[in-house]
Order: sequence, then C-alpha cells, then structure tokens
Amino acid sequence: MYELLSKIEGVSVLAPQGAFYCFPSFEGVLGRAIAGRTPHTTLELCALLLEVAKVAIVPGEAFGAPGYARLSFALGDDDLGVGMRRIAELLS
Repeated sequence: MYELLSKIEGVSVLAPQGAFYCFPSFEGVLGRAIAGRTPHTTLELCALLLEVAKVAIVPGEAFGAPGYARLSFALGDDDLGVGMRRIAELLS
C-alpha cells in the first residue's frame, strides 16, 4: 500500500511503523477537479472515492488531521491492489 500510494501524484505518505494502516496526505489532490467534482476536504474526497471508485477510506478530519486519510491494509494483497488501482485511476 505504501509503495502504491507513493506513486500517486499529489499524495504523500510516510512508511507505516508497525500499524496496519497508512495515513497519507491528500493535500496535493484537494482543490483539483476529479470526476467532474472538486473536493476541498478529505471528507469530500472520501465521499467521492466511495461513490466513484467504490473504495472506503476514513477522512483525517475524524482524527483531527484535515487533508489526511486513514487506509487500512488489514486485507489480502489482491483486494488491496484492486483498491489502490481504483484510487490511482480516479486521482490520475
């Protein structure tokens, strides 16, 4: 997940340190037109990802970190790959 997120333009992420989730910044994506909409918060971006890419992630606002989102990698590699590809395709 870390490697795939790192390849998406506008997304920056630190390597997880033992947890089962990543907490990347989507600040470089916010304010940009995506699928005919322009999300300005990760709340809006997460709703867009769920609706269009069918991928659920948790907006950073829930953790007091606007601009970030929490993505769990407590899934199988195949499912993670599908989700990451959907996110990458939508944001590219």
